[in-house]
Amino acid sequence: MTEQLAPLRSKKQHSASLDLESIGGSVRPNLGKVSTSPDTPRPKLPPVPAWKCQLALAITQVAFCCGSVYLKRALRAVDETRGHHFHPIIYAFVREAIAGPIMCGLAWGFSRTLPKQSDLLHVGALGVCLFFNQLMYILGISLSGVLVATCMQPTIPVFTAMLAVCLQLESGSVQKFFGIGLAVVGSISMVAGGVSGQHHTAAEGHRMLLGNICLLANTVAMAIYFITAKQLVMKYPPMCVAAWAYIVAAVCMGGAAFTFVDQQDWQMPRIMLGPLVYWVIVCSVIGYYVVTWASQYLPASQVAAFQCLQPFVGAVLAVLVLGEEPSIWDLGAIGVIAGLVLIAKDPSETTAMLNKLKRIVSRQSLAE
Repeated sequence: MTEQLAPLRSKKQHSASLDLESIGGSVRPNLGKVSTSPDTPRPKLPPVPAWKCQLALAITQVAFCCGSVYLKRALRAVDETRGHHFHPIIYAFVREAIAGPIMCGLAWGFSRTLPKQSDLLHVGALGVCLFFNQLMYILGISLSGVLVATCMQPTIPVFTAMLAVCLQLESGSVQKFFGIGLAVVGSISMVAGGVSGQHHTAAEGHRMLLGNICLLANTVAMAIYFITAKQLVMKYPPMCVAAWAYIVAAVCMGGAAFTFVDQQDWQMPRIMLGPLVYWVIVCSVIGYYVVTWASQYLPASQVAAFQCLQPFVGAVLAVLVLGEEPSIWDLGAIGVIAGLVLIAKDPSETTAMLNKLKRIVSRQSLAE
């Protein structure tokens, strides 16, 4: 694909309006005074080929799958009979508590920017979505497994499109609503599959159902993250947006840990240190920066669409590395992907969403 993508530019020229093209630029060192708003124009960036953004997102999704398999394999080696204790909330809290300061340090070093007071609510909402996304995903992996977790990921672009329609960022159509319905049916079949498996006991079926519900909540949280991040990344550098979200998520995860985790579970088995380092560096610092960076060049629905790589990569890795067995219910992913194709088929919807986002940001800028 040779299409050249550049950051969006608002058509309105006003002293108080935002220069979206310069705002969407890369993070450049700014060692002067601290900026609390992105009103100072940034140098214009050359257009970025679409295939570079798409390749970066594809590699990131493969890295996420590898991290999930690495974590699940390490979890199998945790032996509670030998005094090993592992709690998913502690793992997620340590991950965010380490990754958050690293990302903030990088953001502060390259762009000394702070969010406007009017954007603090959006930043907080972004961090809360990240908190639920990561917590529910780790709980889902431990309860249901990597195979089901990756098969659920195609619901993210579907929920993103659904939210975009509800927020009037995209217009609705019969084809789009049919695609959403088809994907919802597919996701429900995957969630319910854990209960009806003949090779599971009642307790195991209940455990898988709980894990599948956690994974469904994970996808909804990520869809909201994409919608919210799309608006913020048009006004702030992508590393700043990702770093702020991680700090809020770390605070929320710390509160959850102190509330729900017993004192004896506040430890990290040595076998989990390898996955922790991988998740901090690859999945958090690099992965979320790439996703946020790509959001300034691609529509949110297209960024979310790359989650569809996870079922295929995750299923292969889960079968080959972990020995997990796919079930007939996992074929619900076909319905999810088919629904996604129907949702994303009309390119005019993407154009309408981008124009709507530009109008929203321009109005906010003029109001401030």
